[in-house]
Amino acid sequence: MYAEPVISIEAIALFIRLLIAHLAGDFIFQRKTWIIHRSSQKWKSRYIYANAGIVAVLSWLLSGHFNCWLIPLLIFILHAGIDIAKSYAPDRPVIFAIDQILHLIATSMAVYLYLDIAGNEFYFQWLFSNLSFWTYLAAYLIVMWPMGIIIAIMTRKWQADYENGDGLRDAGRYIGMLERILILTFIFMNQFSAVGFLIAAKSVLRFGDIRDSNNRKGAEYILIGTMISLAAAIFTGLLTQWLLNTYLT
Repeated sequence: MYAEPVISIEAIALFIRLLIAHLAGDFIFQRKTWIIHRSSQKWKSRYIYANAGIVAVLSWLLSGHFNCWLIPLLIFILHAGIDIAKSYAPDRPVIFAIDQILHLIATSMAVYLYLDIAGNEFYFQWLFSNLSFWTYLAAYLIVMWPMGIIIAIMTRKWQADYENGDGLRDAGRYIGMLERILILTFIFMNQFSAVGFLIAAKSVLRFGDIRDSNNRKGAEYILIGTMISLAAAIFTGLLTQWLLNTYLT
């Protein structure tokens, strides 16, 4: 006999929807020029407040609690405050990690306030209570956008040693994105053999770069990025499956 999950399914579903709002606001709708402007102008940058506004509006729309506008306002204030603080910090991986942790804490706080103030009643329950849909959507968003940025940050110190001007612009980013989408889909379909086939196929395609001793640094850089990408996609898929098995069985 299985024990009941400590966190309610309503709280998990709401957290995932608000997480999607954060991911969409920070990684899909926010442009690189916004980040550059924020770094130079600090709290005066209008893009800090534009980005916080997008996240707040998306959070309001995905919360289902359309009568409650104070919590989206709080999300706006917290998001803008965190980004203002980040604009004064150096551009380092640890700062990025702290920034995302603070946003997750703010999201958790919003979930608690929503459930405490508005309760479990919300509009369009047939849509917003579908935990499977929102969990799968969040997983795909994570491997498509944030994961690519995280991999770039983790491999930044080796990028200077990787000199390859013959490749297509941004091709590696899109290849990695498609690769993680395929792996995630295979895991959701319980086709782990297909994951192995994909890894083997990419190894064959990259064999020429790997065996070229004159391009060893480039080959090692590609291998590091590939292994991080594969591991991240597999972990995200397994975590998603575990979450759904825990709350839907």
